[in-house]
Amino acid sequence: MNFIVVDDLLQLAESAKSQFSARDFSDHLTLVRAYEGWKDAERNQSGYEYCWKNFLSQQTLKAIDSLRKQFSYLLKDTGLVGGVESCNMWSHDEHLVRAVLCAGLFPGICSVVNKKRSISLKTLDDGAVLLHSNSVNSVEPRIPYPWLVFNEKVKVHAVFLRDSTAVSDSMVILFGGNISEGSTHGHLKMLGGYLEFFMKPTLATTYARLKRELDELIHEKLLNPKIDIGNHDELMSAVRMLVSEDACEGRFVFGRNNKQESAIKSKRDVEAGAVSKRGSGGDNPKSQLQTLLARAGYEAPIYKTKQLNNNQFRAAVMFNGMQFVGHPCRCKKEAEKTAAAEAVQWFTAIKSKQDGEASTTSRKGNFEAGPISSKGNGGDNPKSHLQTLLARDGHGAPIYKTRELNNDLFRATVMFNGLDFVGHPCRSKKEAEKAAAAKAVQWLTGDTQSSQETVEHLSAILKRSKKKLVASSWR
Repeated sequence: MNFIVVDDLLQLAESAKSQFSARDFSDHLTLVRAYEGWKDAERNQSGYEYCWKNFLSQQTLKAIDSLRKQFSYLLKDTGLVGGVESCNMWSHDEHLVRAVLCAGLFPGICSVVNKKRSISLKTLDDGAVLLHSNSVNSVEPRIPYPWLVFNEKVKVHAVFLRDSTAVSDSMVILFGGNISEGSTHGHLKMLGGYLEFFMKPTLATTYARLKRELDELIHEKLLNPKIDIGNHDELMSAVRMLVSEDACEGRFVFGRNNKQESAIKSKRDVEAGAVSKRGSGGDNPKSQLQTLLARAGYEAPIYKTKQLNNNQFRAAVMFNGMQFVGHPCRCKKEAEKTAAAEAVQWFTAIKSKQDGEASTTSRKGNFEAGPISSKGNGGDNPKSHLQTLLARDGHGAPIYKTRELNNDLFRATVMFNGLDFVGHPCRSKKEAEKAAAAKAVQWLTGDTQSSQETVEHLSAILKRSKKKLVASSWR
């Protein structure tokens, strides 16, 4: 629906549109607010004045109202819905409404990259596109979402998108098209690999299971309209939690910085993070390393290169408190690649050993090491825990180096297999060594408390919802 714009009243019309948009980055939600305001005005017999004041077409609003009633009758006739109130219990959940819009408009989707002075939009079929001037999103300096779903494209001298709504990663994964596993654990793909998401393997499994459960529930509802979806409130609560708590920062999209704006990144880091069409970094060690780090949830690596006396260069790559040094090369670019190759080799070795053990001991691999029991596995002592992990993976004992700081504190470094982990300052040498060991253990296990609790919580919800879904299908 277009707002009626008169040249002399352009600013007033834009102000009215802005009032309905509420900076929610959605033409569809803007339309919903305009429609609901018109319905309230109609009940007070002031619909005509409402449209005149807000530059709306009353004829178009009446047509929308008529279509809405027709859709409602059709859904009731098929038995898919009962009372209007029960069906609208979550109609004010903006995040869930966005997710439903994503389901209806997919695969009409484009990526959003906020640059310093502009917004870059790209679609699968057209490449770079622009926003139509009638869209509320066209006047926004930045869109804090990684994706836009749209209803229509218009081609003039360029391709323009009309009626778009910003959506998050979780909305696309759960309510978009089919998802498939990529070449590595924690890698999900959609639209033949055009959309790629990298996350921790356990979280990827949770998303895939949630989507499968949701699709099965919808399929059962279509086959048996009498099924009450309200009985599956745990599954729906898990879905609502994911779509509502997604920070919309594109943290699963490769090449995005979770903690800083992408404009802060240097050009070198952006080039190092370019993903090949195959999604795994191709044959470039720097791209492979960037892919592995993004999948594991770490920030982009930093490269430092120095020139040697023999006119050769040696580079070091640093990330998460670790440093890998490559061998001498004739140019800086090749030196950085050799340093990245050393880091990739370490990643691959860890992954292979953990995957091999997972098949025989039923423990999760790929940086998701299972919980270590307190009996014989290090307990709560990070140094013992580290010793256990290194012995299990066939590495030698770690070496600790401690130095005293100027403020009567101590800082320790633990070294093994060419890697260095530095702990935070402590009051004693013993505590400093424990801090360094804890840093190494955290890297080897690839775990954080908050993400693990979330995954375990959603997994428990899935198990309960699965039982309910199976039970309802036999009624």
